[in-house]
Formats: sequence, structure tokens, C-alpha cells
Amino acid sequence: MIGITGKVADAIINNNQYVLIEASLCSRFRTPKSDCSKCADLCPMSAISISENGAEIKGGCVGCGVCSAVCPNGAFKVKERDDKKIIQEIESKQGAGTFRISCERGDASSDLIVSCLGRLTDVLFLEPIRMGAQVIEIIQPSCSECPSAKASANLDKTIQQALHLYEMLGIERDRILKKNIPLQDLIKKPEEAVSRREFLGAIRKNAMGAAAASMPDFENKEKDDAGEFRNVIYKKPENLKRALLLESLRNFLQKDRTLKTVYVNSYDAILAEIEVASECAACGVCVALCPAGAITQFQTEDIFSLSFNPHLCTNCKVCEKACMHKAINIKESALLNLLVVQKELKLFEGKRKACAVCKLNFIDNGSEICPLCMDRHKRQTSAVEMLFK
Repeated sequence: MIGITGKVADAIINNNQYVLIEASLCSRFRTPKSDCSKCADLCPMSAISISENGAEIKGGCVGCGVCSAVCPNGAFKVKERDDKKIIQEIESKQGAGTFRISCERGDASSDLIVSCLGRLTDVLFLEPIRMGAQVIEIIQPSCSECPSAKASANLDKTIQQALHLYEMLGIERDRILKKNIPLQDLIKKPEEAVSRREFLGAIRKNAMGAAAASMPDFENKEKDDAGEFRNVIYKKPENLKRALLLESLRNFLQKDRTLKTVYVNSYDAILAEIEVASECAACGVCVALCPAGAITQFQTEDIFSLSFNPHLCTNCKVCEKACMHKAINIKESALLNLLVVQKELKLFEGKRKACAVCKLNFIDNGSEICPLCMDRHKRQTSAVEMLFK
């Protein structure tokens, strides 16, 4: 058995984690009915696995940040150079006529160099324009020859999303250009000098953290898993990716822009418009499981209602997939302008009624028995029929 000292040493040696995961924002953690696997599909190092606990980094992560770019819910948080820091770099170079973006195997003279072009997000195509750039030029080497080839698939999708935003803001679509170049040697980043004191301090900090992680968690050992899950899903951490996009859009609107109405196919949209049918049973599952907190509920002794904040919605489809009564439907297209309107929309309202069987409240549909009890009765009847057959 490895002692605590051995665990500490092993943790220090293998402490190469560049990305944090906020499980409560992951669609797959929220519901097993979600089929989202964007992070695992596009991770260039195949370092991400998907389980009932959501996305997990199993090893081999190099900190490219592609996972944070492809996750709509912002579940991945890059430790060193997140979007907020990249935006600060862009702001420091405001006014450039042509703003050039390259990856680490592209052109070292670019204004912005990212680990992979698949790392780019929609806000990173807005900020250079807002800061005065006339054109954004993407310096793209031959991605098919790059070890990170599959991650580059996110680039075209992100550009398309940015162009939808351009159209809404009245920005010419031809202000994003691509320039293809041969694959270059890896651009070496300048290394920062580290003092002996800083080095030893970092070792000490890692050792303390690893030691704490190695200690048994007696306090939480007996906690009920279901109770823990409930506590986690009711957390609504900030989606930094969406927060930065909304801030950028607000900054654009300060310049008295005339917005154009833009509808986007729901398959490609960065938000969704949803509708709730009369089959809603007021169970509140959609409210609890929505990772973005985009759906809210209000209830009194007699009334139950659902409201929707589309600017927070990431089109993750958790609400639609998790709805037991198929009452939630995602519309075929979404109005992109709802990102800037930031208005709460009323989705559904109905009268509450107590079920004659389970005594729990449900939406009055003319029956004395709630849909859950009705469904349970149907399944029991079916099981009995199968038994006799």
C-alpha cells in the first residue's frame, strides 16, 4: 500500500493539469439522456473521457484549451490563459488595421497566437473589430498535417457563429479572411524567469495540495449520493464563455448600432427558443437540470409557471431530453437578437391540483390523477399482461 508520502510525491510529479472542470455545468453530468461529446470528440490528445460523472480528464492534457472553446456551457476553465486574458491581449493591440491570428504552428509575427485555431471562440472574433481592426486574418497552416488536426474542425463552426453575430451587429461578413500557409515548426513561447524562492514556493504549494487530496474524506464518506447530486445540480455557476460574449455585445451596443433581425437554424445556434406544451406536469425537472439557469419557475398554492431567459440558454438541449412528459420542444430556428434583448419570456402557466393517488401537486388537465401515477399504472398493467402471456 502506498503511504501518504508516496501519494504526495506521485501527485507532484504528475501535476500537469491545465484545465479545471465544473461538473455542474456539464450536460452529461446533468442527465444521462444528453448525448453531448464535443469535448471528447475534438480533444487533440484524446485526453477526455465521458462517464456518468460527466467529462473527465484522464491524462495527457497539454492545456490547448480546445475543450473550453467547444463546450457551450463553459464547463472547462483554462487555468493560465482563458478567454478573459486573451481579450486583454487583444485590447493591448487596439487600432490595428489587420488583426492577424495564428496557431503555434503558423506565423510567429501574428498579433494573437493561440495553441490551436480550434481554441478560438466567437467573442475572440468580436473583440478585435470592437477595438478598431478593419480585418481579421486567420493564418491557417495545413491542419490535416498537424498532430492536433481533429481540433481544427471547431474553427469553421466558430467562424460561422461569429458571422451570424456580425450580421446582427451590421458588420460586413468579409472582415474575416483566411490565409493558408505551410505547416511550420512549433513556435516557442518565451520562458519567464523564475526565482529560487518562487520555485520552492510552488513546490510547497503543490505538496500541500497533494497531501490534502491524499487524506481520506471521513466527513463526506457516508453522505447520500442522491442528496449530493441534488446539491450540485441546484448550483448555477457562471458560464464565463457566455458572460464574456454578452459583455462584448453590450459594449458594441454602446456605439448606437442598428441591429438587424437574424434567425439561426437551431442546429447551429448558440442559443435556442423553446416552447412548453400543455403536457407539462409542473415537476420542475427542466428548472433543476438546466445548467445555465435559463429556465425558472414560480408557484403559489394555485398557480405554477415557467419562464425562460434565452440570453443564458446555450442550446445544450438538456431540458428537452430530460422532460419525462415530452412537453418541451426546441423550435427549428432561434432569434439571435434575444442575446442582446435579455428579456425573460413566459413559457407556461397552469393551475395546480393535488393528485388523488400520490397527493402531489400537478397541472390540472381535467383528470384527478397526475401523469406520473397514470404512467406508473400503465407500466404495471403492461407488466401484468406480459406475465400472463
